[in-house]
Amino acid sequence: MSRMHLGVIRMCCLLVLLIASCSYDSDNASTTGDTTDSASVEALSGATVHHGIDVSYHSGGVDWATVAQQGFTFAFVKATEGDDLKDPSFAEHWQELKAHGIVRGAYHFYVTEDNPDTQAQLFTSVVTLEQGDLAPVVDIELIGHNTQPGLVERFRRFVTLIEDHYDTKPIIYTAPNFWNQHMSDEFAEYPLWVAEYGVDAPTIPNGWETWHLWQWQGDTTVTGVEKGADVSRVNPDLPNLNELA
Repeated sequence: MSRMHLGVIRMCCLLVLLIASCSYDSDNASTTGDTTDSASVEALSGATVHHGIDVSYHSGGVDWATVAQQGFTFAFVKATEGDDLKDPSFAEHWQELKAHGIVRGAYHFYVTEDNPDTQAQLFTSVVTLEQGDLAPVVDIELIGHNTQPGLVERFRRFVTLIEDHYDTKPIIYTAPNFWNQHMSDEFAEYPLWVAEYGVDAPTIPNGWETWHLWQWQGDTTVTGVEKGADVSRVNPDLPNLNELA
């Protein structure tokens, strides 16, 4: 979900999650059971590992019916970036996800050089969340060359504006090395979506004790996605995942 790749290299009330009695295998994805049934957030707990993808315009065309058939139960799609970029594929993806019973979420790519108020205004003008949607996501993973001092304070302003607008805490997406180098440990009250590949378990960035979502594969081949997607999983060990709703 990097800015350079515009989202390829990267829950508002009660979370309703599609039940697919399967787990995702990166080499041989499959699904069993009725993919039209849904259940509450409690279905995310326990032994079943739920997988999802995230995409943007640069992922190319997406056949969401095919994606659902692979066993993916949720997806995040890019909505906005910085203070002026609207992902041209967002509206179509947003409607298609709902039509195909995939739990949907929207993310904003935070540009460290841009005004947090303007960025929040852009995202909230584009994304309308409904019951069953995932909490909004803010993706912060790159430092712009002209970033001014006070990044932590500006980022706090952005997430506060998003939380106030949607009346739910946004999910923070980041990578451990980036976060530990540039951010602080004062955001632990927000759900964590951590990105780290090629490890048995992700490194927890400063401030958090555990992760809610883990993006464990980046820009990989996913049947139904023209140019590939990132793959994430929900932490099955957390007893309460309402923070994602």
